[in-house]
Amino acid sequence: MAIPNRKLLTLSLLLVGILVAGTAGYVLISGVSVLDALYMTIISITTVGYREIIPLTTPSKIFTIVLIIFGLGIVFYFLQTIVEDTLEGRIRKILGRRKMHKNMARMERHVVLAGFGRMGEIVCRGLAEAGADFVILEASPQRFAVAEERNYYVLNANANDEEALKAAGLEKARVFIGLLSDDADNILAVLTAREINPALIIITRALDAANERKMYKAGASRVVSPYELSSHRIVRMVEKPNVVDFFDGLLSSQKYTLSLEELLVGEGSAFADKTIREAGFRERFNAIIVAVRRDGEMAFNPGPDLVIRKGDILILIGERQTLQALS
Repeated sequence: MAIPNRKLLTLSLLLVGILVAGTAGYVLISGVSVLDALYMTIISITTVGYREIIPLTTPSKIFTIVLIIFGLGIVFYFLQTIVEDTLEGRIRKILGRRKMHKNMARMERHVVLAGFGRMGEIVCRGLAEAGADFVILEASPQRFAVAEERNYYVLNANANDEEALKAAGLEKARVFIGLLSDDADNILAVLTAREINPALIIITRALDAANERKMYKAGASRVVSPYELSSHRIVRMVEKPNVVDFFDGLLSSQKYTLSLEELLVGEGSAFADKTIREAGFRERFNAIIVAVRRDGEMAFNPGPDLVIRKGDILILIGERQTLQALS
């Protein structure tokens, strides 16, 4: 319920105040016990119509009339406020979901993420910080509610359901991420996603490293094994801690102003069919090309005479804002 705390406190104090005043009034006027006075106060302001248990003298009748007028007003205002706020909250939620579905229908080249568990929550936080558009599919009502509280675009649906994937805009999406809690579910989700969108980049998690090969066969582009990755990272932190810190800083969105970015050389690009020297990345953008990916092969530290071709992916290091604008 979304009643502001101050308003709720005021209404509660008024309600308690009328109960206290009514009880005290009946005790002083009619000389009855506190319990009987409280009983009379409650049946008066709620108009439940039970029999009076104290003799009503002229002063007590006048007091009862005043008590009913003020008490009913406070009770009705309290209930009206709660009902209005509840209805407004539901209406806002309905309108918010309609707006979310409209926005999802307009999305293109976004990310569809299946599974909002612990890892899914961290991934979504990173995507949000990077300004990426994404839609979550989560079957658990509890985890769905958490994602909704974060103001993420989320559907309470099974990620293996073809219709749910289409509702998330998978046909126009760029990436699908499978982070379901079971490898078999992730494999099925990969198969379904690949069937819906053959051009999709599919990244999925393998809890058991033995299932990686099956996931690649199912159509995954990348398979992540959390335990294996964590183990390798720990070894690198032991052997080369400064190198790890350096790359963490480059990939972080906050630590350094420098960043690593990738740039796809598309149709009509000003860099196509030029050498790296002619493209002038260092002079024009204060950026360095550290690698070029071509036909699936990665060429590191390319020379200045390498000709950039359409379809190449350039790996650049430079100022974050400049590279993000360039990409």
